[in-house]
Amino acid sequence: MTVPELIKTIRDARATLIGAIGETELPQVDAMLRNADMELHWALWNLGEPVGVRPEFDYHAETR
Repeated sequence: MTVPELIKTIRDARATLIGAIGETELPQVDAMLRNADMELHWALWNLGEPVGVRPEFDYHAETR
């Protein structure tokens, strides 16, 4: 997998996670989804992609 393909895969995974965050009534599961998103956010950062300081700033990006 090339770096651009990896970046797209991570961005797609983040989009899926972001869609699931807040949709469960189980706080532990929601916390795990947020943690998984944070790890993917920092993976993008380590790949040199421009990302915000906090992953949750992206949670409502689709509605802006």
